Amino acid sequence: ETANTRTITTDQDALLALKAHITHDPTNFLAKNWNTSAPVCNWTGVTCDVHSHKVTALNISGLNLTGTIPSQLGNLSSLQSLDLSFNRLSGSIPSAIFTTYTLKDVSFRENQLTGVFPSFIFNKSSLQHLDFSRNTLSGEIPANICSSLPFLDYLYLSKNMLHGGIPSTLSNCTYLRILSLAYNDFSGAVPKDIGNLTKLMGLYLGRNRLQGEIPREFGNLAELEQMSLAENNLQALLLYSFMP
Repeated sequence: ETANTRTITTDQDALLALKAHITHDPTNFLAKNWNTSAPVCNWTGVTCDVHSHKVTALNISGLNLTGTIPSQLGNLSSLQSLDLSFNRLSGSIPSAIFTTYTLKDVSFRENQLTGVFPSFIFNKSSLQHLDFSRNTLSGEIPANICSSLPFLDYLYLSKNMLHGGIPSTLSNCTYLRILSLAYNDFSGAVPKDIGNLTKLMGLYLGRNRLQGEIPREFGNLAELEQMSLAENNLQALLLYSFMP
């Protein structure tokens, strides 16, 4: 048995663990497409590296799958993209997933995931896209989020149950293009430091309990195309600074 065969078996075991964690699969997607008579790289929703035959992407979005996410997904050691969005997965997000050094894109959008916002993702400097929106995650955004995620460019956390202040340290995520925190329970002031995110194209802070003035520093956001601050307790005294 070669080392390569072993790692491919590890990938297969990780995916079979996911299959075992799914309690309802209305379209029989996994039953039809994931079985050991075919190599993992031929399974629907799985993308492999041409040379190493290791799993680099997993996309099982929009299948109405019910179940939980197994920690074994963290054994997919070459995984770059993980898309489990638009399902009915519940339970917490396992920390093991974020031990993979290659991981760039993660979407758990529109599931029923619970637990506090996972701080363990923050030793993951490779992460660029993070979409946890439309779940029931609670807790606060940790202040050190950007010191550990220097290349983050999409952060979607809207429609959860997050609270606390919006950390001013988000300004250290200098590549951030989309920041979506709408429909949560964030309170306090809008940090003026967000005005330093010069690559920001979309800023969504609506439907929270934010207070105070809209920072005039937002006038520095030259790339900004869309901004929503609706349904907060903000004083819109400085909107003129956004005019072209």
